[in-house]
Formats: sequence, C-alpha cells, structure tokens
Amino acid sequence: MRSTDLLFYCSRSFTPMRLFGYIIAVILFSSCAPQVTRSAFLSENVHKISQEGIKEAMGLPTSASVLDDGRHLWVYKVVMKGAPPMVSLPPPPVSTYGGGQPGAFPRSNQPELIPGTPGGCRQYTLTFDSSGVLQEFSEADC
Repeated sequence: MRSTDLLFYCSRSFTPMRLFGYIIAVILFSSCAPQVTRSAFLSENVHKISQEGIKEAMGLPTSASVLDDGRHLWVYKVVMKGAPPMVSLPPPPVSTYGGGQPGAFPRSNQPELIPGTPGGCRQYTLTFDSSGVLQEFSEADC
C-alpha cells in the first residue's frame, strides 16, 4: 500500500462524526478513572517518597518543624468548602405569623438563609526521617 493510499484510507475512516464519538468516549472513560485520595497516595508512598516528592504532589505544608531526634514533621490542613447558603423566599407578612400576639416571634423583612452543606477540614501529619523519606502519616479532622 502506498503512502497516498494510506492517507486516503485514514481520512475516509475519521469522519467528523466518528472523531466526535471517539472524543466523547475518551472523556467518559477518563471520568470513570479512579481518583487517588491523599490518604491512598500517602499510604502507597510510605518509606518510598522524599520531601521533594511530597512537595510536588501536595504543595508546601501548612507548618513544618524538626524534632529533637532529627525527624521532620509536616502538617497539611486541607479545607473542603461546602456549598454556599441559598436564600429562600421572603418571609410571610407579620400578620400571618401571629404578629402582635403575646409569645409570637417578631419577623424581619429579610429573607431567611438556608444553611448550605457543611465544609470540612482534614489534617495530614507527615513524619520524615532525618534523610527526608516519609516514614509515617496520620489523618484527622481539624
């Protein structure tokens, strides 16, 4: 087969619609790929990864210190933001809420805020030996 024949064959087989289908398939399959969590990453790299490797993967630590025995202690605090609060409809008029009645709650003219989903904070404490290799880590809520 000549190179011009191959070029003609390839241009026929990759129509715009077929190419679009391939792109969609790649996107769908890549979104199904497992996402590595910080805990899994750290677990897989205990006794293997250096401080430089951790910096490349997780960035600079929130705090760092050197222990008396020469080990290094790094702390990462990761804040996960929740959904912001949403505003509901304005409150009903005071007259429909027992306005003026003893024991009735006074109502304001401001809309109520519905709480959003709570955020969270995870703290990762990493311990490196004196040569800078990750020896252990722990994970907890902040």
